[in-house]
Order: sequence, then C-alpha cells, then structure tokens
Amino acid sequence: MAKTKSAGARNVTPESVAEMNPPVTAEERYRMIAEAAYFRAEKRDFLGGDVAGDWLQAEAEVDRMLKEQGRLPLLPPEEIERQVQDALATEPAAIADQVRAITLDALTRGHLDRDALKRVTAAVVKGAREGAAPLGEDGGRALKEAMRGLDEALAGAAEAAQLAIQEAAGRSSEFSREGLKRAVDDLATLQTLFLETLQVTARETKGVAQATFTELAEHAHRSGSAVSRRVRTALEQLPHAMEEGARDQTKKGVKVLRHEGALLAGLAAGLLRGVAARLESKTSDKDV
Repeated sequence: MAKTKSAGARNVTPESVAEMNPPVTAEERYRMIAEAAYFRAEKRDFLGGDVAGDWLQAEAEVDRMLKEQGRLPLLPPEEIERQVQDALATEPAAIADQVRAITLDALTRGHLDRDALKRVTAAVVKGAREGAAPLGEDGGRALKEAMRGLDEALAGAAEAAQLAIQEAAGRSSEFSREGLKRAVDDLATLQTLFLETLQVTARETKGVAQATFTELAEHAHRSGSAVSRRVRTALEQLPHAMEEGARDQTKKGVKVLRHEGALLAGLAAGLLRGVAARLESKTSDKDV
C-alpha cells in the first residue's frame, strides 16, 4: 500500500532546501575545515604528511561541498572590495572576467534579493574605485573593464530572477499572483541599479575615476547596458508566464508574501549558480 504524505509534509524543492539549509557562518566553515583536516591526518595515524597541505585540501573539499549546497558563508563587503582590487591589479584583458566571477560568487551566497544586489554592487564599485586609484591614467581602462564584468554579472542575476519567477508561476499552489508581482517589481529595479550606481559614483569621485564613471553612465543611459537589456527582455516575457500560472487567489498577508519572497530569492540564487557555471565555461573555452 502506497504511503500518503502527512498533512504537514512539504515538497523538497531547490528553494525549500535553501530555506532549511541556510549559509553557514564563517566560524562554522572554519570548524568544518578544521575537522576535515584533522580526519585527513588521522587516516595516516598522524605520521608524516603536511599540516598546511591537509588544511588546504580540507578547505577545498569543504568549500566545494558548501558551494554545491548553496551554503557558502556570505562575503562581507570588505572581502568583495579586496578581491576586486586584486582583480584590477592583473592584466587588463582579464579584469572583466574576474570581476564578473567575483560578483556572481558573492550573489550566489544566500538569497538573491534586492538588498543583496545593492550590497554586492556597491562593494564591487568601491573595490574598483580603490583598485584603479594607484594605476594613474591606466585606471580608466581598468575601471571600464571592471564595470563591464559587473554589468555582465547583473545581467546573469536578471536571467536567474526571470527563471525563478517563471518556475514559480507554474506552481500556483505555492506562489500567489501578488507575490509574483512583487518579484517582477524587484526585477524591474535591477534595470536602473547599474546606471544609478554609475551616476552616484561619478558625483562622488574626482580625476580619472570621475571622468570614467561619467562616461560609463552616459553610455549606459544612451545605449543601455547588458543588465538593462536583459531586464527589458524578461519584463516582456514574464506577463505571459504569469498569466498561464498563478490564477485568482485571495489577497495574501504581509508575512506570507515575505515568505514567498524568501523562497523566490533562494530559488533565484540556486539558478544563478547554474548561470554562473555556464558563463565560467564560456570563459574557459575562450581561454583555450
């Protein structure tokens, strides 16, 4: 006789897994690495080997596992800034790819929501400003490459958000029309986030950085950006998906809508990991 689900049972979905298994803290990650390194040494009866090597291998194993589970600890803004500064110190041709990878890595930790997008974008731009400062006249080119990488990453985030909304729209028993509408509104704000960040930064900087950010902002305003084009496409396609999905439902309370928003943000972060992997694969193919 087949077993039936209990009344309290819930489907196991990407976003429910993210909700049940939130990102670990930095302290939890450290303990996991320490335990893994200890067990590596224990396997050889603590004879020979390399303590530093054990730690590095354990760190790689733990981070690989946490990344697959979407549970890597959130990166503090200072760490994002440092990574971006380091990226600007590399070959100019590699800056955009590195900044895109840094941005995507930061965005795939935790939930992909409006606050995360603003926080990560601000940290990337600040890191780029500080990284370009010692480069003199070459700083302008480095900034342009860094902002190209950020733009591409935000376009990837817009794609992931669209995919999450489309999937949720097909599950009308779990997501309300009102909740989906809020998600679409959040997606629409991403269209202006990049441009407004460039404009604000241009007003706050001087010299080469100011001229570069002003030029980038004017170009984005005049010709658009990768993220604005991606958002426009999504906004054109989503109404049909939503019409086919969530039907007439009673008005949801604030608490329920917040819960739906968190589930969608978790799902979007999971989908963004797939988008990031695809972009990374294209970069690897280009380098071959």
